Parts: sequence; structure tokens; C-alpha cells
Amino acid sequence: MKTITFYSYKGGTGRSLAVANAARYLARLNFKVVVLDFDLEAPGLHYKFSTDKKGKPIAVETGIVDYLHEFITEGSIPASLEKFVITLAGPAPGTDQALLRLIAAGKGPSPDYWRKLSEINWHELFYTPDAKGVQLFLDLKQRIADELQPDFLLIDSRTGITEMGGVAATLLADRVICLVMPTLENMEGARAVLRSLKHTRREMGGEDIELMLALSRLPDMKNTEEESKITGDIKHFFNEEAENLEDTLSCPNIFTLHTETALELREVLRVGGNMSPDESILLRDYLSLFATLVPKELILSQVNALVEQAKARMWDDPEAALLEMEELAESFEHPDIYRALFQFYRVRNVQGIPALKKAQRYWQISQDSHNPWVWTVIQNSFKPASSWEKEWSPTLEFIAAVWRNVGANDEKVARRLAEGYSNERKYSKAADILLALLTASPEPTAEMVVDCLKALRRAKRNDDAKTIINSYRLAFVANPEFIISWTKFALATKDETFLFELAMPEFIGILEKSASPLPIALLYAVGRGNEADAWAENYLLDRDFSKESNMQKIAELADTLKGCGKWDLVEKHIRPQLSGESLMLFEHYLEMRQLEQ
Repeated sequence: MKTITFYSYKGGTGRSLAVANAARYLARLNFKVVVLDFDLEAPGLHYKFSTDKKGKPIAVETGIVDYLHEFITEGSIPASLEKFVITLAGPAPGTDQALLRLIAAGKGPSPDYWRKLSEINWHELFYTPDAKGVQLFLDLKQRIADELQPDFLLIDSRTGITEMGGVAATLLADRVICLVMPTLENMEGARAVLRSLKHTRREMGGEDIELMLALSRLPDMKNTEEESKITGDIKHFFNEEAENLEDTLSCPNIFTLHTETALELREVLRVGGNMSPDESILLRDYLSLFATLVPKELILSQVNALVEQAKARMWDDPEAALLEMEELAESFEHPDIYRALFQFYRVRNVQGIPALKKAQRYWQISQDSHNPWVWTVIQNSFKPASSWEKEWSPTLEFIAAVWRNVGANDEKVARRLAEGYSNERKYSKAADILLALLTASPEPTAEMVVDCLKALRRAKRNDDAKTIINSYRLAFVANPEFIISWTKFALATKDETFLFELAMPEFIGILEKSASPLPIALLYAVGRGNEADAWAENYLLDRDFSKESNMQKIAELADTLKGCGKWDLVEKHIRPQLSGESLMLFEHYLEMRQLEQ
């Protein structure tokens, strides 16, 4: 039996709620669990396990206070624990033992409960020469092990520095989970208690206790770097050297339990509730914390049984079965659980961000790019995130790995991938995707080639761009978009061979028909300034820019004229016709073009 005490120096940390969620978590994994409410002055676990819609607590007749009172008044321990135990869930498969049981504090709040509690003389129980308190509680722990046979005993300890807190943490626990809020008062008090606990265990000759820290009631900061700094500073604070070096704490990790506004009105269990890990940040936190309570080898031995158990519920209660599978996947991150979860997703037709999140996590832990459901989700749900969007989006490395595995020939996904890399200003990676698409496509389109040239030009991979132009120039020699892209490359790189070839009448004619301003720059580049001036004047003379809707195109024209040293034409023909919103957009796009260059 593993005994885990949940402790907090101050109240309001959500300690009892964490205990109840941990109990349900372990029971859902088919472990037998006993929960003991040692918070005698403020008992509350019988509220946390309530299934009543209004939060009415489960019925309690007797509890640990009655157990202690009977020992004090009658001089002997009760003959059996059964009358103090409430069965909450059970039995375990293949056994008559209940999965989840509660030993409450007692029938509180009630006058009889407070009377019995007030009659317990803690000093006499623990500090007189013949004090029997220590042995009493050691015997209680052994009786729980023998009579109830749980795999885990979870203890909800009293806050602060109390006799019951000392019993729960120092005397009985194999591991202590300390919930602490990020205030100096809270942290200094908790650190002092934990150091004292370590010191006492050492003096008693007991084994060094396992200590875990959980930072509680933390707001969701969105900024992971800021949160990591806070948790890092708090971990450093707790691990600072003590005056007696032997009392120095060693807490390698600090877990976070974020606050959820909905739970401030009424506390309900998140584990096994009606929310998925994607919907509840606190549930994700719980699953991360509780996964450390159980050795992974024990879980992996039960994977198939857990999956089959969820499948059996699929037809009767599909939503509950799906949530159960999501919790399993989030907790244990085993590829087999994810593959089973994907079967549930197929049945329930789960798409979008929830499906993408699980697909990506599966890929991260398994590096398996062959799962057909993962590819289907990418095809249906992946879209690149804009630089200003805050919504979660998958990593492009994950999308690219799966896309390449299925043949690198899906154009829709390739374009989205390239767009995503471009949004991140990773132009060379965008070019790699589009080059791979060209290579894998039996009949590349002009659009594919043009997009690839644009990415290569942005990445300044001029040799690769020149190779692409020479490879496809015959196929797309009459395609306006290809000629425009070729011309932009020639102008950007000042490639004289390309420039003089493109200045031939047939190409100038194609550019002119496409209403592109590029002939102006092209003619200037090959030394035909007079022709360029005439072309520019004709191009601008009869244009009414005040009626133009595409200010991005007008900015491109102005930028081209500026590059030719003809900004005076912009001031003469374009600016005077723009005003208000049109002028603001023009200035914006012009500035963006300058930044890109």
C-alpha cells in the first residue's frame, strides 16, 4: 500500500479537490483506493465526492473523529473499520474489493461532531509519558492495509502546523504532495514545514520522504516563458540551502495547478467529468501530476484492459468513453492508447484542433508518420497560422514529416505548409516544400513553379531558382505568371543574360498584356531608358488610381518606379489621386514591400 499525503500550509489551495480527483484517477485505472479525511477542523471530502447537482454532500454517519473518540472514551480501538468506511466506487474487476472508499472526518458539520472533536486531548494523546497516539495511528494504517487492502491510501491533511498534519505527513506518508500558492507567506511557511518534516523523519530513523511541489491557483498566463520563469524561481526558492544542510529540500520538479473560474462557484471533479483535457486546463494539470503517482510499468501492463474497458462503454455512453480515452492518452502517452483513441475519433468524427493536437502528440511520442488517420486529419483540418493569430496550431515539422511520408504530392497541404513557413519567415523551408512538390508531381502546373520561384527568391537561393527557370521555361514560355516571376528574379539578381532575353518583344508583349509595370524596370535595366520613360508615361497617363481597389498592386507599381529612379512619376501620377483610407493602405503596402526587401 502506497500512502500519499496532500498537504498545504494555508487554506484555499484546492488541496481537498486535488485529493478527490487523484482518488478518482487511480480508481479509474482499477487501483483500489482509500481516502482518509484528516482535515478535522474543516472536513470537506464528503462534499467533493458528491454527485448531487446542487452539491449536497454524500451521507456520513461516522468517521475518523468517531474512531478516535471511541478509543479515548472506551480505551480500545473499534473492532472493525467497516462502520467508518463509505464505498464510493467498486468493485475492482476480478475481486470483491471496492475500488474507492472514503473514511470521512465524521458527521460534520454537526453539534455531535464538534463535541467529539473538542473532547480529543491532543496533548495527552501525543506528548504525555504514556502517550499512545503514534502507535494508534500506525496501527490504523496497518488496519487499513489489512482490512481494506487498498493499493493507495490518500490522506487529506490539515493545513498549517498541527498534530494531525504531523501524523499525516511525518508518521504515515510515503510521499507528500505540497500544494502552495505563489505568495511569500505561503512559500516560506510551506518550506519551513517541509524542512521540519524531513528533519523529523531523519531523527525517527525513517526513510527519506518523497516530496512533490504543486503551485496552485495559478492563472493561465498564455505566455509559457513567463510561467516557466515563475515556476523556476519558486523551485529555486524551495531548494535553497537550509541552515542545517541535511534539511535542504530536493524537489526536482514543480507542477502547476491552474485556476478555473467555473470551479470558484462550485467545485466538481474534473477527472472522469464531462470535460476533455483540451477543454479544461486544470484537468490537464491533474493528469500531469497524477501520472507520477503510478509507475509506468504498472500502467503499461494494463493498457489493453483499459482500452477494452473504454470500448465496452462506447455504445452505451460514447461521450464518457471518449473522455476516458482522452484522459488515458493525456496521462500515459502510450502509442497504443493513441491508436485506440483514433478509432474513437473516427466513430465520433472528431476533426479540427482537438484531433490535430492528439495527432501531433502521437507523432511526437512515436515518430510514426504512417498512420492513415493522422494524414486524414491533416488533410481536413490543417491550416497555417498567421503571425498575428494566437490560436493553437500544429508544428510545421510534424505536418511536413507526414506529408513527405505519403509521397509529398498533395498540393493543397504543400501550399498550406509553405504558407505557414513563410508566415514564420522561414522562406528556405517553404522553398524546400515546394521543390519537393515539383519533384513528386508528374505534371507540375505553372502555379506550382511560380510559387516555388517566389519562395526561392525570398530565400535568396538564386542558383536553385535559376535551375527551376531553365527547367520549365520551354513548358511555360507563354504563361504570363511564369514570365512575371522570371522577370522579377532577373531584376532582383541583375542577371544580364535573363534581362536581355526578357527584353525581347515577345516577352515585353506578354508583360504588357498582363498589365504589369515590370516592362518599365526591364527596359531601364537593359539601358533602353527612353523607351522606358515613354512606356511609363503611357502606362500612368490614363489611369484613375482613385478608383483602384487593389492598393497592394498600386504599391508594387510605385515600388517598381522607385527602383528605376522614377519616384517623381509616383508623386506626379499616383499620390495626388489617393486620399483617406486608400492613401493609408497604399503607404502600408509600400512599407511592407520595403521591409520584405
